[in-house]
Formats: sequence, structure tokens, C-alpha cells
Amino acid sequence: MLKKYIEFMKKSPLITAALCIVYVVVCFKTVHTDTNFQFFIVRTMLCGAVCFFLYQISGDKTLTSCYVSTGYVILNSMGFLMMSLIMGSVLLLSNIEEQVPLNDNPVLGLIIVFLMFISVGLFEELAFRAVINDAIIYKFREKKYVFVLSAVVSSLVFGAAHIVGEFDAASAIAWGQAVAKTLESGIFGLALLILYWKTRNIWACGVAHGLFDFFAGYTEGLFVPMKTSGSSYINTGEDGPKILITYFVIAAINVVLTFLVWKKVGKTIDFEKIRREW
Repeated sequence: MLKKYIEFMKKSPLITAALCIVYVVVCFKTVHTDTNFQFFIVRTMLCGAVCFFLYQISGDKTLTSCYVSTGYVILNSMGFLMMSLIMGSVLLLSNIEEQVPLNDNPVLGLIIVFLMFISVGLFEELAFRAVINDAIIYKFREKKYVFVLSAVVSSLVFGAAHIVGEFDAASAIAWGQAVAKTLESGIFGLALLILYWKTRNIWACGVAHGLFDFFAGYTEGLFVPMKTSGSSYINTGEDGPKILITYFVIAAINVVLTFLVWKKVGKTIDFEKIRREW
């Protein structure tokens, strides 16, 4: 029975990708974690589960393609990393100004948060970049629109995954934040997809993604967390309009940074080679 199931997944890349996305979204939306370390453990375990689905789609090609391109990916992600470091620094100054108390062990907290964000970056790149992109290429490699389709689907699914969950559907602020956050994350995901096309090094893309998240949110390991309303990304409290504007500003910056990545990296990609060898 299991053999027939695996054979079916190998022959049906789109269904395999859909099963993977549904599985991971259900897992990370229903498995409750009380600490950052538990969050790290859950995301690490999900990395293993996603690797199983990815292997059914593209064998070991993507999983073993790491070579010497890690520095290349990090270098061409530098604009995003600098932006996230600025955001993290602003948050650090805000916490200091508001006299938010430090964690009991900020060094340990920082290490755990670093591991957590790296595991998140790897997990999200495996699931929302490699699985979706590889499935679409394997299914539609002869179609002229295959790369546009991959870019649109993977970016939208990745962006939307950040806001999946319950929020006030009657709130204009909530919907505005949902749209803006989807755009912000999706455009960043497009830049990483371009780098993935160039290198096929999903591990390097995952590390770059994890560093981006860490630089923006490292204060989570230093200070006692403050209470928030709504989900992680949707906040309809008094700071709602400010958060909405922030999402759109970051999305606009991401458009510029992604354009620069395309100009420097995207135009050097041999798409015909990807069609033949991916």
C-alpha cells in the first residue's frame, strides 16, 4: 500500500506539492508551542517531513545541490539582510526606550531565537520554494509560461501562509494588513526564487531567509515578550494602522530590492538549461 502511494506521488508532482503544503500548514497552525525552543523543534521536524515530499518530486537533485553557491546567495541577499537589521535595530531601541525588561538569560535566549529563525527559514524555503517550484517545473517544463507560473504560485502561497488563521473578517484594517503582509512576504519570496533558479541551492536560500528573520526579530530572545492582539501578523489594536502602513512600506522596498536581484542575477539564468536538467 505504501509503495503504491509513493509511486502515485512520484507520478503526480502537483498533487504531491498540494499534499505537502496542506500538511505543513495544518501542522504549524494546530501544533501549539509555548516556547521558542519548542517552536524550533517543531519546525526542524517539519523540515524532515517536507524533504520526504520533495524527494518524491525531484529525487535527490535539489536536496544535494549545495556546492559552493552559499556565499553567492548570501551576497545577493545583502540588501534584504541590511533592511531587516535596520528593522531589528529600531525594535531594539524601542524596547530600550519603553524599558522592556530583559530575559533572565538573554544570551541563551538569543541563541535559541537564532536556531528558531534558521529552522523557520529552511522549512519555509523547502516547503514554499523548492516543493512548489519543482512540482510546477516537472509538470509544465515544456510550457513557455512555466517560470511565470512558478513565480506567481510560490510567491502567493508563501505570502498567504503568513496570514492563514483567524482574524476579524469584518475589519478593514485586518484585511488591509493581510493583503499587505501577503505582498511583502511574496515579493521577498520572489527574490529568493530567483536565487534558487540560479543556484538550485535551497539550503543557502533557507539560511538567507533565516538570517533575514533573525536580524528583524532577534530582540525576541533578549526581552520579555509583550502581549499582542490577534495573530502574529494581524493586529487590529491601536497600532493597527501603523502596522498596515509599515507592511506596505516594506513591500515597496522589497519591490526595489527584488528588481535589483533580478537585474544582477535573474538575467544571467539559463532557463533553457533548467527546462532540460531540473
